[in-house]
Amino acid sequence: MESIGRRSETELYLKLFREVPKESFGIIVVEASVARHIRASLVEQLSFLRRLELVAPLLLGVFDPARAARTRAGLVSALTEAGLEPSEHRAGAPGLVQRLEAELRACRVPLVSFDVDQDEATRFRIVDELLSELKSRKLVVLRGQGALGAGVSPLALGAPRRLPVHDGGISLINLSTDLDPLLASGVLPSGDASLLTQLARLARAERRVQVSVASPLVLLKELFTVRGAGTLIQRGSEIERLERYDDASRGALSELLESAFQRRLILGTSGAPRLFERRPEAIYLERQRRGAAILEPGVGGAFLTKFAVDQVAQGEGLGRDLWQALTRDTPRFYWRARPDNPISAWYAEHADGLLRVPGWTLFWRGIGVDGVSALVQDALARPEDLEPR
Repeated sequence: MESIGRRSETELYLKLFREVPKESFGIIVVEASVARHIRASLVEQLSFLRRLELVAPLLLGVFDPARAARTRAGLVSALTEAGLEPSEHRAGAPGLVQRLEAELRACRVPLVSFDVDQDEATRFRIVDELLSELKSRKLVVLRGQGALGAGVSPLALGAPRRLPVHDGGISLINLSTDLDPLLASGVLPSGDASLLTQLARLARAERRVQVSVASPLVLLKELFTVRGAGTLIQRGSEIERLERYDDASRGALSELLESAFQRRLILGTSGAPRLFERRPEAIYLERQRRGAAILEPGVGGAFLTKFAVDQVAQGEGLGRDLWQALTRDTPRFYWRARPDNPISAWYAEHADGLLRVPGWTLFWRGIGVDGVSALVQDALARPEDLEPR
């Protein structure tokens, strides 16, 4: 596990995966080219997951049933040789979900095949039904070329959005803001654009399911790290803007901030956290309370006193959504971070300027050079809201 990524991340995701019923861990769609040419790597990754008691049904033939039919026997044989106890099913067969649930709870690996007489609409309807009835948390599409947009440079989709990429391709696509401009840009190969359009329908469903496109060579990294190694396709975050604290927001913010920073909030004279005794200028809070940004009145601009995102939500692009909501409404603001803050490099990328002083790094946006001295003095004079480590 330590070879996959940071130990804290792999342990976090393993804990989360084990908290859901076995049948709801996820669904893996296997392209025919993977089942034929990269079969050994796929089986190796699945064997590792099985040792962690994580299993998922394999869907074969979602995109090309004719080619997939020619690879099914070889994949079943390889799974059997690896001791993974595969079982074969026909997609859409009566009672399929009940059989899948029983086999997944027993840590067997069901292989569900689609027939050539099932058209594309039928195939995707069945996938949608399986996701819903199994209450699956993830849908992973494994293909030989891996992530969408391999070789695409960071792409501007209209200020201030830039599409994040990694070595394998596009790392995150927010459907609410990225889908239309990305398809209109023409930078995606036609096959990638078609696949994205198909998967967007599944990711936009009301249920919460993460949709990823990756290579089987990096399946574990895609599953167990925040950054991942494929393309995560998500609906997008709903951010609300509040003007003041209320009982509900105080409770949600306290839990989020203490979890994100792994420190307790300092209490004020009223017995409540000192942070809530001050008047905010604006509070940006994600609908499910997994991320927040808090602005207070400042000098020459607002002061960003807190920016926090739940660790799991970091890999879903919530930080980017939160930042865009904040910067859309607030052209001038500044903030501070400790030198060991893990996202200081990210802050530096999004700031117009920064200044390092003992104990702090100060950042600002939209503020001219003449205003830097005053903001530095103000930022350094502000009280701590979290107990020391």
